[in-house]
Amino acid sequence: MHLPDKITPISQKARIQSIDTLRGIALLGVLLMNIIAFANPFAAYYLPPIDEADTGVNLAAFMFMDIFIEGSMRTIFSMLFGAGLLIFINKPNVEAKTIKGLFYRRTLLLVAFGLFNSYILLWLGDILYAYGMTGLVLYWFRDLPARRLAGISAAIILFLYVQHTANHMYSAELGGEARAIQALPSGTALSSEQEEVLQDWAEFLDLQFVSVELAEQQLQLMQSGYIDNFLGIIPINFLLQTVGFIGTAFWDALAMMLLGMALFKWGLLDCSRAKRAYGVMALIGLSIGLSLNTWETLMFVNSGFHFEWAALNRPTYDVGRLSLALGYIGLIMLICKLGYFKKIQRLLAKVGQMALTNYLSHSLICNFIFMGWGLGLAGTLQRIEIYYVVFGIWFFQIITSNLWLTYFRFGPAEWVWRSLTYKKRHPFRFI
Repeated sequence: MHLPDKITPISQKARIQSIDTLRGIALLGVLLMNIIAFANPFAAYYLPPIDEADTGVNLAAFMFMDIFIEGSMRTIFSMLFGAGLLIFINKPNVEAKTIKGLFYRRTLLLVAFGLFNSYILLWLGDILYAYGMTGLVLYWFRDLPARRLAGISAAIILFLYVQHTANHMYSAELGGEARAIQALPSGTALSSEQEEVLQDWAEFLDLQFVSVELAEQQLQLMQSGYIDNFLGIIPINFLLQTVGFIGTAFWDALAMMLLGMALFKWGLLDCSRAKRAYGVMALIGLSIGLSLNTWETLMFVNSGFHFEWAALNRPTYDVGRLSLALGYIGLIMLICKLGYFKKIQRLLAKVGQMALTNYLSHSLICNFIFMGWGLGLAGTLQRIEIYYVVFGIWFFQIITSNLWLTYFRFGPAEWVWRSLTYKKRHPFRFI
């Protein structure tokens, strides 16, 4: 099917800077959490003792990120995907059938980017695949009013709350029994029931990818060459993109995308609401989010890092991260509305404009730094030290994004995405 020449990507002038700025902040923010799994075995993301981040300044770094960042940046990223759907399909005088075809081609291409990121660039924590697969369903909700979108989102969040509460209770019960058995004096003869409990607990931790044995095996793999990592990551990615996606990731992404669509329809993402609205949003969201996150983190630390208090197993996890995300959105929109830090806003907006390129480059840069086929630093840096790497990547991406978009219309990945979506080669350089 030939597409009319008038159907093109959104122009530079039509871009909404507040959304680009928010996307840039979220893009840089997700690296604060993802870097843990880039630099260490995946289990370290959930359990600080895996990389010895359970004392001193490393514990302080973990607690800060767990309170202020965990889940919130990913939530904002998901919301912006939902808002992006509404922006993308807003093409006056274009047939609905044509827009639908463009959207589905665009979304399937995102799935392909996700598969490339997870299998070729070796990133276990990829979100592009989940976003693309969820986006195939998201189109059905485009015409619903904001209140209806928010209501469906709330229902899904309630489902996630029940799921995380069930995980918490199961982990607490089985883990408690296992810890009681492990605390018995050395040499104590165990009954068959006790042996079974320990085996069930070990199998449960393996399924969550957080056992000490699996962490040691993964660290050895990370310190190996590219081919070993490519082959070793295939079964893990396959499991995450099937069972993991259907069980959790799909519902997580869908809930936040729907809410993002509602926020966009309410005018809360483009600075079109009153300053008071954003101020109230920031105050309430940050108050609830930081309070809940602080309580959850203290429970986790004070428990001795029991798995039932790790992220995703916390009963109030979704309420905390969502409140915090809404608080950050309110604060950032208020800053944009007031016109503060305009130069910084423009710098971050360019990062957000190249979000796909920058997100993929996180995998390329970090895996080169940490894996054996690169610098081989996996498992060698303390928790506080990996954030020096993050700050270096931030500086690099802020500078390169702004320089690149001075000469080119799109980031490299964005250009490929748009050209394939519209089935024509778009101009790359400014003339």
